[in-house]
Amino acid sequence: MSFDPLSTVMAWIGAYGLVGIFAMAAAERFVPLIPSYGLFLVVGIGASNGAWSLSAGFLATVIGGGLGCAIWFYAVRGLGAARSGRFLHGTGRIFGLHTDRIERWIASFHRHQTILAFLLQLMPTIRLFAPAFAGLLRAGSRSFLLASVAGIMVWNGLFIGTGYAASRFFETTNTTVLAILALGGLLVAEAVLFWIGRRLHPHRKADAAACEI
Repeated sequence: MSFDPLSTVMAWIGAYGLVGIFAMAAAERFVPLIPSYGLFLVVGIGASNGAWSLSAGFLATVIGGGLGCAIWFYAVRGLGAARSGRFLHGTGRIFGLHTDRIERWIASFHRHQTILAFLLQLMPTIRLFAPAFAGLLRAGSRSFLLASVAGIMVWNGLFIGTGYAASRFFETTNTTVLAILALGGLLVAEAVLFWIGRRLHPHRKADAAACEI
């Protein structure tokens, strides 16, 4: 018997269809039993196998993830400004941070909350707790949630698309092996892009220095 835990996940999701995808995407925000990349790779693989359409599977994950994000945000924001402030300043004192510095950090967060909300959804693990942090810092609900959903779309779409493409490219019936191959390919692509960026950066510095001369 081959080891293929992700096929069990796919079978469960397949039994409930898009409702199952929605439920898993929402639950992943609170109880990440399966890493999000594993879940979304499975959604892409399932779409390639005809279990659901690629667009419908993607949309179900975005709605589920967006709902989970909103619940986190409003649950913590519901503590109120006074409680949030006491918690932040109390925690800051534990780590030796002065009130002025905490206030500057809060002000800086509010100035850049839209771009931060987007970027934090692209960071593993941190993306799950970002809505709680934002609720604690009293972020603007509309701008934060819209930017977060945009980040969720990029994160989910990246892995769903990778799973879909890998299923078409690799010939294997083992869903877990296929997901590992897809993830490996994605990591290699990221490493190549990082290497190219590092190679280009010194040239840009040299060009800038030449212009100054």
